[in-house]
Amino acid sequence: MKSTETKVLEQVVDNNYYAKNEEDLVKIQKVMENYPVKLSPYLKELTQTSEAVRLQYLPHPDEFESYGTATPFEEGKKASKTYGLERLYRDRVLITPHFDCPAYCRFCYKKSRVMRNKPGMTFEEIDNAVIEISKMKEVRGALVTGGDPMMNPKKLFYLLDKLTELDNITEIRVGSRTVLTAPKVYTDEICDKLASYIKPDFNNPKKSQYLAINVHFNHPDELTPEVLEACHKLTSRGITLRNQTVLLKNINDSVETMSHLFKLLLRNNIIPYYMNHCMPVEASDYLRTSVQKGLDIYNHLCTESSTAIPHYVYAPSGGKVHVGPDTEFVYEKRDGLDLIKVKMLYDAKEFRDIAKKDLPPMHWETEDGKIEGYYIDGRDD
Repeated sequence: MKSTETKVLEQVVDNNYYAKNEEDLVKIQKVMENYPVKLSPYLKELTQTSEAVRLQYLPHPDEFESYGTATPFEEGKKASKTYGLERLYRDRVLITPHFDCPAYCRFCYKKSRVMRNKPGMTFEEIDNAVIEISKMKEVRGALVTGGDPMMNPKKLFYLLDKLTELDNITEIRVGSRTVLTAPKVYTDEICDKLASYIKPDFNNPKKSQYLAINVHFNHPDELTPEVLEACHKLTSRGITLRNQTVLLKNINDSVETMSHLFKLLLRNNIIPYYMNHCMPVEASDYLRTSVQKGLDIYNHLCTESSTAIPHYVYAPSGGKVHVGPDTEFVYEKRDGLDLIKVKMLYDAKEFRDIAKKDLPPMHWETEDGKIEGYYIDGRDD
């Protein structure tokens, strides 16, 4: 008779871990037709011991029913004719040199692109993007994201070499989850190369250039010795790590878990940067709490050391909304959906000019020219 551990391993490998019956099996297979499963070898091992990790990566029958959208926050795609270059805000651009990841998060708001085998940028497209960025005088920051750019270091470093030659780009962020999904990627050679893009100018600090890495940890179980060693290789070379956590139901939606996570991050030289409410992405309903649940957690964090408090945000299609301790939500119910009505800080005209499109669905312009809109709330039951 096989051991329980072996049985669990087989279930994880065949992606049916959360299937309780034949009906669930059918649902999971239909889910995977749209949104496949991908686990890195390192994560596959971690799923054996952590339910928090399993829930983030393994398919679930509850994904079969959804009120979300496949593209909840992709409003900057029409801002440029260059493939892989996006712009939504006046002072920063987003560049996606590589559209695949070592593993697929079930709540990823880019899942309609990342899981669809989109090609990466060509070197010619990178050149064209850099030329275009050089003409955007208001832009000072570039977020290199994905997919995961660390899956193609050659292309990433080619892009970084070009960006650091631009006078207007002084702030570069690389968004990657490979410190968790593939920590062995971070060799001494790779870390030294990344650190080389930090270029301080002590005599003229406004010309200093820096590179930071946005990492993504959602639960203390993810901070294994191998992962923390990879993080230390980066921070010991002067690279800032900023963590973006996504609030996820039954994974980290408690004061105890979030507080523990942020304290561990700080003790290992990683800045708690964002606590993001899980976007209303298609098939992620079962992982979405209410925005209020996150505020309850955030209010508790505000009573602790200030360095452990990230920005708590939710993201309607018109732009990020920061939540503070005194935030009060305006609710409406429409077509069975719980909606939060919010007025944003962003100008409607500037949005149209930069994004080169009209305001997103369920958004409109206010009398004073700001963007107002609805955000689909999650549920705590």
